[in-house]
Amino acid sequence: MGFFKDLFIVDENAANKPTATEPVKKETTLSKFPTAAPTNSAPAESFSFPKAETPSFTPEPTPSVSFAPISSQVPNEYIEKALDVYEKGFESLNQPGFDFYEFFQSVALGGSNNPQVYVMAFQMAYGMDKSITKDKLVQQADFYLTEIDKVYQEYVGKGNGKKQELLTLKDNENKNLVSELDSMKQQLAALQIQIEDRQRKLGEIDTKYGPQLSKIENKISANNIANQKIVESIQHVKTGIISNLK
Repeated sequence: MGFFKDLFIVDENAANKPTATEPVKKETTLSKFPTAAPTNSAPAESFSFPKAETPSFTPEPTPSVSFAPISSQVPNEYIEKALDVYEKGFESLNQPGFDFYEFFQSVALGGSNNPQVYVMAFQMAYGMDKSITKDKLVQQADFYLTEIDKVYQEYVGKGNGKKQELLTLKDNENKNLVSELDSMKQQLAALQIQIEDRQRKLGEIDTKYGPQLSKIENKISANNIANQKIVESIQHVKTGIISNLK
């Protein structure tokens, strides 16, 4: 399953590696039939359909292939990248000789909804490998499906794990921010109370200190007046002494 390492959450050391035989690299383009060498017999001349020793094979009606609708919210670049990874993974699992992989490519080229395409692809496969049978192709298809599903399940598991990790981080950060905001609001409310209290006291300060200041100012004024009077009286007597006594 290492071939899916391009998917961001699948590491290169993933367990449960496929135990299939090391694949032989083959042409993967769908523009022509595969050109893999046969395993048990000589190839049919120029990949022409065999004209002899072909077992009877009557195709069953093939239902139209339908796919689950793809969410329009998923960007095409993500879908294209995922499809590319799976296609390359499918190719990397390709077994030696002509097997289901080449049969799949042939059918895909001819049209998977056309029953006659299956007959032609099977005839070509049998011409290249006399051991090819319907049951063998089905078993090989199951092998590819099983291996791809292993990677898919691992991808889903790690994807959901990564998603849950991010959701947990998001939830924790959200809770912390909400808590900090609530604390700030409480501090702000307390500060607002203090501001209002200071404004009230500021408004009352004149009333609080006015009477005391007035009393002190009156005393200071009275002291000045009294001092002036007594000084004037003494000064008057002093002047009288100077003037009247010889």
